[in-house]
Amino acid sequence: MNIATLKVLYFFMVYKADLQHTLAAVRLFSLPDPHLLRESYGTLRVCKFPGKKGKEGVVVVDAKTLTDVVGMVPFSRPVQERDDSNQEEFFLIEKMSLTSTQLTEDNDT
Repeated sequence: MNIATLKVLYFFMVYKADLQHTLAAVRLFSLPDPHLLRESYGTLRVCKFPGKKGKEGVVVVDAKTLTDVVGMVPFSRPVQERDDSNQEEFFLIEKMSLTSTQLTEDNDT
């Protein structure tokens, strides 16, 4: 069984031979960064999301194959650790709620 993290763009229905099929158009996140995953003992799953626009990278899947809903929160690395790719990074939160993340302002300046 393959497990992937993806972003659902939209759901739609297709009728074929008098049967209704519910499908989803999705875009895939990368696999988690192996270094961060290892260093965090498997707790920090940081994935890249391709910055492509339009139809590139869109895949259609059966909606029944979608098993979980997770939050993908923007992740920012320190400047010296950033690469030159234009792909945004996100970290996975399995049980997302309003209290899952806290935005803070650095007042040290």
